[in-house]
This record gives sequence, structure tokens and C-alpha cells, in this order.
Amino acid sequence: MRTRMSNVYRTFLCVAAFCLTALFRWQSQAAESSLTAGLAERYRTIPLTGVSCGPLPGLQISPDVPSDIQLSPNFNLVQRSADLFSWQEFIGLNWPAKEGVRGVPASDRPFNVDGPRVWETWKEEYEVYLPDGSAPASWDSPEPVPPGCGGNTKRLSRAQKIDDVVDSVLQAAASTGTLPATLTDQQKHVVRYEIRMNKVMFDYIVQHQLYNANIQKDVDSVSFPPGAILIKAAWREVTAEEESLYHTVTACVCDQEPNGQFTHCETKRMGLVGLHITQKTPNAPQWIWSTFEQVNNVPGPRVKGKPSFDNRACLSCPVNRQTPTGIPNQIRRTDPIPSEEPDCDKPRQALDNVRLLNSNVEQAMIEEKSVFQNYQLINTQWPVPPISRQPTTVFRVLPTVLANTTMESFVQPTSSCMGCHSTARTVNPVAFVSADFSFTLNNARPAVKNPNVIPPPSQPATSWDQTNWTAIIRGYQLTTQTYEILTNNVPKAKLHCSSCHLDAGGNMAAAWWVNLEQRYTNLASLQNRINGCFERSMNGYPLCTPQGFATPGNPAPCTGDTNMTALTTYMSWLTEQWNNSSTTNRGFPPIATLKGNSRAGESIFVQKCAVCHNLDGQGRYLDNVYYRPALWGPNSFNQSAGMFSNPGDLAAFIRWNMPLGAGGMLTDQEAWNLEAYIHSKRRPKKP
Repeated sequence: MRTRMSNVYRTFLCVAAFCLTALFRWQSQAAESSLTAGLAERYRTIPLTGVSCGPLPGLQISPDVPSDIQLSPNFNLVQRSADLFSWQEFIGLNWPAKEGVRGVPASDRPFNVDGPRVWETWKEEYEVYLPDGSAPASWDSPEPVPPGCGGNTKRLSRAQKIDDVVDSVLQAAASTGTLPATLTDQQKHVVRYEIRMNKVMFDYIVQHQLYNANIQKDVDSVSFPPGAILIKAAWREVTAEEESLYHTVTACVCDQEPNGQFTHCETKRMGLVGLHITQKTPNAPQWIWSTFEQVNNVPGPRVKGKPSFDNRACLSCPVNRQTPTGIPNQIRRTDPIPSEEPDCDKPRQALDNVRLLNSNVEQAMIEEKSVFQNYQLINTQWPVPPISRQPTTVFRVLPTVLANTTMESFVQPTSSCMGCHSTARTVNPVAFVSADFSFTLNNARPAVKNPNVIPPPSQPATSWDQTNWTAIIRGYQLTTQTYEILTNNVPKAKLHCSSCHLDAGGNMAAAWWVNLEQRYTNLASLQNRINGCFERSMNGYPLCTPQGFATPGNPAPCTGDTNMTALTTYMSWLTEQWNNSSTTNRGFPPIATLKGNSRAGESIFVQKCAVCHNLDGQGRYLDNVYYRPALWGPNSFNQSAGMFSNPGDLAAFIRWNMPLGAGGMLTDQEAWNLEAYIHSKRRPKKP
């Protein structure tokens, strides 16, 4: 009896244990199922409408960042794939960040919660390139914040998208050299910028020690791995009433002095107004360029209230122009957000209805109760197949123009993100080495001087300098401000001697003026050559008549002409600085003799030259100030100039000096194609 009861008891225990186990398993499965359902709901697919010229993956509200775009012979499909890539990337990078870990999404949190986003925890550029060229702190080290900013984790000190002298010259995002390139909203608040890189890019820089200029200058190539991402963000100060329309943060906003010190630091509420995202992928080794804006930036169909950067009541305000400090900029979009449906039977259109796509995402964001419903994709730029898998600056790009009103505010019609960034180089001063489309690398320190460029005169170093210093300085001024100072001799063209003789005649690759005494046997011959430049390259008139070159119309000799004396004395000073009589470089480095293609040259010009010289080739002279020279037309050199009469001179000049600061980037054939395009344009005859 006892045994039977024992068996029954054991059976009961087993059944109870089984039932409890089943119950716990069921509860666990139910909880897991509930969590899965919650995640599925949170990561739901966004319904998309409009024409797609082929199958593509869906778009989700998810922390996942896409790794590539889909290639196809139908460029409409590629454009659609690129735009979906942009939005998926935007959503993933704007997912709430996991606390205490840089660059990791809090995947268990919903998209609409407040807090830093994933990309905001990445390394800011100033954390990577330190003043002494030392190694940056580890990836997860906290971001330094100036004293007086409390516990704020974000510092905003950049008052311009391009905030250092080197980058501002190379990228030419400003339209004039006299007014600040800052962007000021209608409340007179200056927009602030930041530049951040993800761990893939950071690790590559650290691994190769590219943060140190002395090491970087000797590398043969730079090739960031696929998955490298760089972000540029623009922020404006917002009021309490505006906060609900912006992704808003509390930031330490400072001014930065030339010596690197931070001043006037204040805690402010800042709203995100612009976001550039560039990612390198296997199918886009020239990177994918995506740009987003807050809908209230400029007038448009989705603006809610008054635009931040436009005052329609001000009819006299210049549009898309720089302004003096404290004066709001009047900004309008010059290239509309695409709104046309593609014709799939026209595979080279590269069209996508981005405005409709934005509307699809906006509706999903409204349902998500996310502030990112107030942001829109402007467009996506991508390299056209066939694509080299190796780092190269030779490529085609669609769409041709891509601009963000908060970052390319003053150069929108000529802004090509990929075309501009193709000129990015390492700090190697002698040979062009591509920085793989990233201008950040030239911020490596300590600064490296170019041994083949003579810096401007600063102070006399010899007794000869002391005796001739007034003439030397005058000669430098005439070289760099030629048409402004010598208006009687250059009444039509808007050129400087330094437009061709770069670095004021002190650049070895640009027909420099060193050792001219070896070429011209006497002073009168050199003076005559200078006059020839004024008559042809400057489309003007000679300064004077050298001894022995008198004509009935020009009987006076150059002896005693202060301007001619200043130029020749300055040339002698350049020779003194070089102090290397064995160097006999003349003109430009050699280039193969090829036949140029004008049509191909036009394509290169639009992508890599127009941002400086304008689409019409007429240069940049806003505010009546020389910023970039005219290449053809009434303000340029005439048909008798060497740059026109000897096509090889122009091709060689382009090959080794253009785009500015990126000499050596173009191939011989590209240089000849540009020569053919420029020479196909009309220019003046010799007076």
C-alpha cells in the first residue's frame, strides 16, 4: 500500500513538474511572441507608392543601416534604390543611441523617444585631428566639452560648414572673399555645424596613423573600407515654440578664436536643419551622397509657418548671397526636389519622385509620432556604372547637381558633392594623392609646407631686401590685384597675374618667375615679355616701352616706371628666396600631346570646375570682388595669349594645377578635354 502510494505521489509530482514546465515555457513563448510582435510593429514596413522600374527591398522604421544600393542598366531603378537607401540610412542613423556606447543603436527603444541619435555619438572631426598630430583617444572615450557648459555632451563651435582656410579655398563654398561664409537665419542666429565619422572610418584613420601629417604625407593611397560614413550636420537656435518641429538638443555653443581657444560658450537649444550623409559601399566606391533638410528651411509645399532662411516681405534682399555679420541671409532652393515619375522605357533618365517618397515617409513618421516627420530628402547622388573598384577620381555622377540650402547656400546651381570631394587630397604637398573623397584628412597636424611653393613676402631677410622692400611689396600687390590697381593698363579683363602664375609667381608647377634672368639676357627683354602679358593674357595695354623697343606710338623707355620696376624687383626677390641656381623649371611640367573632346570636357567642367568658375565660365566677381577668374568671354584673356595660341600650355596648366589645390588629379586626357571645351568658347581679340 505504501509502495502504491509512493508511485502515485511520484507520478503526481512528474505530472505537476511537466505542467509547470509547460506553463513556464508557454509564458516564455508568449512573452517572446509579444516582444517579437512589438518589434515587428516597431520595425514595420513603410507603404510606398509611385513608379518603380524593378523590384527593390522595402523601407522600414528600423535601426538597421543599409550597406549598398542596387545596380541596374535602368538608371531609374538605381535612382530609386539610392533614394530608398538614403531614407533607410537616415532612419537607422537617427535611431536613439545606446547609453554609454558610441555608435550603437538602442534597438529595444522606439524610434520616437528623445535623446542623442546614433550618429551624434560618433567622433567629431576635432577629436581625431589633434593640434600636435598625436593619436586620438579611443573610440568610446567621452567627447571633451569646454568648461562652463555644464553636463552638455555636444559642442557646436563651427560657424561655417567649411571652417578652415585650406578647405575654404579648395571647396569654394563661398561666393566672395570679402563677406563671411556664415549662414544667418531670419532671427539673426548664426547656423552651427559639426562633422562626425563612424567607427569604420575612425578605425581606418587610426590604423594608418593618418591623423599625423608627417606620416600621412608619405602614404601612396587612401582607401576607406566599405561601410565608412561621414556626416555633416547644420543646427540653428530654436525657440520653445519651435522645438516640436525639430530634432532638438541642448548644446554648448562657442565661438572659436584663431588660436583655437573657445570663447562666449553658452548653453542653447539647437534644432537640426540640415544633414549630409556620405557612405562608401561596394557598388559605390565613390560613395553615396544623401542630403536632408528640415521642411521649414526655405519656402516650399511642406513649410509650416515662416521659413527659417527666407523673408518674402523683403523684396530688396539679395537671394542666395552672403551678407555682412548680423544680417540674415535670404535663401531659396534653386534645384527643386524631384517630383516627376520616371518612364521605365527611358532607362537613362535617372528619375525618382522624391517628393512622393518623402510624403510616404512623412505619413509613417506621423503614425510613429516622430519629430522626423518634419524632415525631407532633397536628393541622392551616386556614381554611374561601370564603376572602378579601386580608388579613382575619374567617374560620372547622377544627378549632376546636389545642394543643401544650409550647406551649399551660396553655390547651389554649381554644387556637385561628388565632383567637389573628388579633389580632396592628402597632405602630401608635392604629388596629388587622393584622400578618397574626404577633406577631413587635410586637417592632420603638424602642418606640412610645400617645398615647391615660395610663400608671400612677410619681412626683409637681407640687406638687399631691406633696400628694395617697398618695390618688392608693390610687385606682390600688382601680381595679386592686377586689374584693380592697374585699371588704365587692364581696363577690360578681370584677371590677375596670379590667375595663371599661381601663388604670385612662386609656384614651380605654374610658370613661376624664378631665375628669369637665365632666360632673358637683359632687363629690356624681360620688360618686353611682361608687356606682352599685359597685351595678351590681360587683354590690355603695355606698362611702358623698354629701351630698344620704342615705336612711334610708345616712345618712352621703361626706365623710371615704378610699376615695371616693382614687378621685376619682385621677380628678383623670388629668385633670391629659391636660392637654387640649378633649378631651371620653365612653364609647366610635361604632358602628353593628345586630342581633346569638347563634349567630354563640358561634362568634366560641370562636375569639377563650375563651382569655382560658374557654369558660364565667367568666374566669380560677386560684390565686384575677384574670387575666381573668368575662363572665356570679355573678362578673360584674348586670342593672342599663350593659353589660347598654344593649346598645350592650357592643357598642361590644367593638368598640374586644377582644380585649385588638386593639381595632378586629372588625367592627361581629361586636361585635353577641358582645353578643347574652354577653347570652343568665344574670347576677345587683341586690342
